[in-house]
Amino acid sequence: MVPLSDLLIWSLAGVLFGALISWIPGFHIFNIMALLVAVFGVGELMPVQAFPFFAIGAIVAYAYVSAISSVYFSVADESAVFLLFPTQRYLLLGRGHEAVLLYLIGAVAGTLFLVLGALFLFPRVLPPIYQATSPYITYFLVAIVVFMFMSEWPKEGDRGRTPAERLWLAWRQILGGILVFFLSGLLGFIVMNTNLLPTTSAYTRLTPMFIGFFGMSWVILNILSNPPMLEQVPDDRVESSLYNTLKASFGGALGGTIAAVYPIITGGMGALIAGHMTSQRGDDAFIISQGVNRVIYYVGAFTLLFLPQLRLTRGAAAWLVSSIYTPKSYAEYLAAIGAILLSAGISFLFTYYLSRFMARSFNVVHIKKLSYVVAVTLVVISYLLTGPMGLAVLFVSTAIGLMAAAFNTRRSYCLGGLILPVLISMTGHTGYFMHLLGLG
Repeated sequence: MVPLSDLLIWSLAGVLFGALISWIPGFHIFNIMALLVAVFGVGELMPVQAFPFFAIGAIVAYAYVSAISSVYFSVADESAVFLLFPTQRYLLLGRGHEAVLLYLIGAVAGTLFLVLGALFLFPRVLPPIYQATSPYITYFLVAIVVFMFMSEWPKEGDRGRTPAERLWLAWRQILGGILVFFLSGLLGFIVMNTNLLPTTSAYTRLTPMFIGFFGMSWVILNILSNPPMLEQVPDDRVESSLYNTLKASFGGALGGTIAAVYPIITGGMGALIAGHMTSQRGDDAFIISQGVNRVIYYVGAFTLLFLPQLRLTRGAAAWLVSSIYTPKSYAEYLAAIGAILLSAGISFLFTYYLSRFMARSFNVVHIKKLSYVVAVTLVVISYLLTGPMGLAVLFVSTAIGLMAAAFNTRRSYCLGGLILPVLISMTGHTGYFMHLLGLG
């Protein structure tokens, strides 16, 4: 094991790396880490035993600092205020900094849940629970997908001029979501089971697809919508209650834990389940729960790689790191918990002061110009990781992501790109579908 002082230094380097890129819209820490490994490698720049700790710092920073891009760079015209997510409503009312503060309250609560659980609960409780429930993961996934569709309901059915038009408006959103789910699933199936992308991109072959679904489509919407320059209030105040904070923290921790432990279930899916189980109400509770959920989902999932009794590989970062070095000792597990606390403290301060800076200077650099720069960068990342065919995948997945926006349906339906091919594989029908599509 590398000396503890060196591990802390590499964790700090990870925090700095993650903080510098995580506030930029469309950037995801998993993509940037994959690019870092592909271009520079590991072993020359840093010891392989230190890479998991560098990753911890970067992932913690992402879980905190990405609140900046979610709040300040996902904006739309003010006429859509009643259709937008809570963070966007806060921004349109000039309360973007308050939304970041609510998120930080949740992120801190999530960090405390995670650290206390990792010290006193996970080593004893997680292994038997996981062993008892993991054989039924296929049924869990099917139930969650069905629940995602069932949780929608027909909307706008009273706006059409004719019965046929009202029927179409009522079901447009649901049918659009189903279409997005299956189109993204088809793309994911082809990317996972064919030689469309080079074999050298084994660990990053899904990267251009997810950049298109959730990054590029978001950036293009920012360019097309040409959002207004809104004056923000940088005051340190939040409007919430202790009851809402505790309830949202519990719900966020529940959803984040489900997503962190079980494969394929993402933070958004976990939040959807937990939100209904705990009956979340109010924009403030939603934002706080998201802070808790994202910290436990991203950081907690990666921490399972360190847990000696379980050593689960969850998430793209864990797969990337475990391909180079897997932590083996309980001392490394404890060191990882310390690195989480250190990284969380630094990330909190960085996010807080960056949010104050953004609130004061929000109308200096227009988001449209920044989005052009990010779009070009995402194209370059996709090309470097997966070559020309990666750009083709990026183009198609971006179109599917924009389709979700056009139908005003959940962007999370794009997770069909991961869920559908995995379900087909789990049920042993990959060969059948390859033949059905004329691919094998």
